Amino acid sequence: MKKGIKIVLIIAILALLAGSGIVYWNYYFVYREGTRVGILYKLSKEGAVFKTYEGEIIQPGIRTSSDSKIGSNVFHFSISDDKLAEQLNNLQGKEIEVHYVQYRHTLPWRGRKYPEHDGQYIVDKFVSVKNENPNGYGL
Repeated sequence: MKKGIKIVLIIAILALLAGSGIVYWNYYFVYREGTRVGILYKLSKEGAVFKTYEGEIIQPGIRTSSDSKIGSNVFHFSISDDKLAEQLNNLQGKEIEVHYVQYRHTLPWRGRKYPEHDGQYIVDKFVSVKNENPNGYGL
């Protein structure tokens, strides 16, 4: 009887470790990181339960979808840091560079899941202003 309990306990511990590893890999492991440059188009605080800042940067070029529609090249992202969101909010309409991390799957307290992106993009740093007046209209 003691040997059976020991085997069940070992199996339970291994299952717990495997489950923890899968959760970490899918939700907390940084899959990709890098920088993006474009015009900060939108930044707003959204969410019914978990309030996060959601933003859009319009990047150069165009993007085609699977149903042959042509649209602008938009980078959707989330921000969970209030100070960073305030800093970026003052830069709307300017061409900026931001640093981001990408996770494989979304968690509601980190921000929205955008269907056109794989995983979840979180902007964690502002890098620089590339152009104060990128469109020539003085916005």
